[in-house]
Amino acid sequence: MKKNKSMRAAGGLMIATMLTTSIVSGTYAKYVTLGTAKDTARVAKFGVEVKAEGSLFGKNYLAATDNTPTDADAGITVKSENSDNLVAPGTKNDTGLSFSITGTPEVDVNVKIEVADTSADIFLKEGTYPDITKTLDTDDFTLVDDYYPIEYTLTKQNGSIVVKGTLDEITDELNANATYHAGEDLTDSLGNFTLTWDWAFEQGYDEADTLLGELAVGEVAGVDASNYNLNANIELIVTVTQVD
Repeated sequence: MKKNKSMRAAGGLMIATMLTTSIVSGTYAKYVTLGTAKDTARVAKFGVEVKAEGSLFGKNYLAATDNTPTDADAGITVKSENSDNLVAPGTKNDTGLSFSITGTPEVDVNVKIEVADTSADIFLKEGTYPDITKTLDTDDFTLVDDYYPIEYTLTKQNGSIVVKGTLDEITDELNANATYHAGEDLTDSLGNFTLTWDWAFEQGYDEADTLLGELAVGEVAGVDASNYNLNANIELIVTVTQVD
């Protein structure tokens, strides 16, 4: 009987041990939850294109195309003796210089259009001058206003005239500084411009035109150098910059 009691006691101990082990093992289980966050990005598009095509002045001018610039050697009415571009009464350029600002940037941008300070227009100031078209040295003529022989025309791509006049008037119109918002189509807001010019052959200023032509050869007595300019030059600067 003692032996059986000992065995029962041992059996009870084993059961108790197993139960305890089972309870301890159960404490290793746990609740688990998982969350993730993910995002991607790309570089915002700038995508603004500024282009310029064509030219304003030429070395030779062709009669068959109404005295517009040409590379031809025959049938010309105005021909440069060197590599200088020329202008003269009756010449013009009706295709001119075109420039465009296009694109739809994904950032705010500032568009600045400037006419450089080095730009210049041909002119003869108001005043009294010797009349080269007459034979007597005492003959003269008077300009009551400054004379600008070249008339410039700035047009949009649809052909509508933005402004017509002197280079200063073109400059006043072109000089711009504006900000455009992200996603705005600059083609619609700005688009394409074309600058052309014309020096009319008959506009009632034969005396002034002739004097400018003689001054191009050399000095003319009685005409101060500060009263005229014989060189036409225009330089456009277009800057597109991202802004905050």
